[in-house]
Amino acid sequence: MRALVLTAGEGQRLRPLTNHRSKSMLMIAGKPVLQYIIDSLVENGIHDLVIVVGHGREELIDHFQMGGEEVRIKYVIQHKQEGAESAILTAKEELEEDDEFLLVNGDVLVEPEMVSRTLENHKTVDSDVSLLVTLVSNPEQFGTVKISPNGIVENLVEKGGPDRYLSNYAVAGVSVFSRETLELLDKNKTMEKTFEELIQKGKKVSAAVWEKEWAEFTWPWDILNANRIVMDRQLRGKGSFISESADVHSSVVIEGSVFIDEGCIVRPHTTLKGPIYVGKQVYIGNSSLIRDYSSLCDGVRIGYAVELRNTMVFDRVNLGRMTYLADSIIGADTCIEAGAQLWNWRPGGEPLFLKEKDEIIPIPLQKFGAIIGDNVVIGVNASIYPATRIGGNSSISAGCVITEDIPPNTDVVLDQKLKFFERKDTSKC
Repeated sequence: MRALVLTAGEGQRLRPLTNHRSKSMLMIAGKPVLQYIIDSLVENGIHDLVIVVGHGREELIDHFQMGGEEVRIKYVIQHKQEGAESAILTAKEELEEDDEFLLVNGDVLVEPEMVSRTLENHKTVDSDVSLLVTLVSNPEQFGTVKISPNGIVENLVEKGGPDRYLSNYAVAGVSVFSRETLELLDKNKTMEKTFEELIQKGKKVSAAVWEKEWAEFTWPWDILNANRIVMDRQLRGKGSFISESADVHSSVVIEGSVFIDEGCIVRPHTTLKGPIYVGKQVYIGNSSLIRDYSSLCDGVRIGYAVELRNTMVFDRVNLGRMTYLADSIIGADTCIEAGAQLWNWRPGGEPLFLKEKDEIIPIPLQKFGAIIGDNVVIGVNASIYPATRIGGNSSISAGCVITEDIPPNTDVVLDQKLKFFERKDTSKC
């Protein structure tokens, strides 16, 4: 069986991290999302992939090339991003000779067991089509299904807001499709009508339930959630790994599980409180505190007395001395200079939210920091309010307090006026 992986979407709600990057290339504990998908497929004996690419395809193709010894990749380009149905049909000609294929959404954190459970259910129930589904608390944001007591799908609707969902069972991004499903999708153009016709024809559509944690990348906090899931799965309670080529000073305190890759330097009196991930050639300066669920990708450089908590830092970022970052995501090649502060709560404990076009989106977390794009410079002692997005290729001058989103390619300068007054009482001089 081959797998069709959809990676073409623009990921507008994840900007600025996806301005030029596919959602499938977001870095989770040092690896792109797509790498977790590929590893899960290979572990289940699936070695031939068709990947639909579109937005951000140059970086993705350059990274994965044509696969390698364990996996063979063919790319199909979706030039205009018009949804999942269009993406699937873009690959129709490539899949025409397949009786069935595994369909995987490229914006889902896929575990090997998610694939195996879908395949086993498909075989055991002798289904024509199989879906992996999971219970969610916000079904209005997902495609949902109605399931009979014996696990047969009776109806499916696509995501459509608070008045249009069938149950709390959301489609979880891994499915087995038949050739007939592909033909009906070409005819009907929507997943909803396609499944309606399949069910009317008496085709058996079954559901396997995923009851464990699950992450789909829709909002920036989903990235932090996925990072936590991966670290819990790979690190928590499983001991630490420290590369032989890493230089970790004897005075460094390590608490919990840590992963420290090749060529890292950790200077004296630093504390590492796991689970944390530290990529290749990372430098962590003296007396720093790197706390739970922080992820430092390759080439990150951290100065003296820096504190990080639950923060994801992409490749080649520089963090200046005495900076503080919490519950934040930092894009690649960004520089945050000395003393900068990324807040993760509003004064007075006000609820956190994002402004998305004309919508106010509540953030389902008590604390959430900033989302910083690629190639950003944040100046000395600048402060960034929580749930604030800084667009790529922007700069924030020293001392600025940023309380609202900054568009890409923007320079923010503090317009400071100094006032001088003659001192009347000089007796205390």
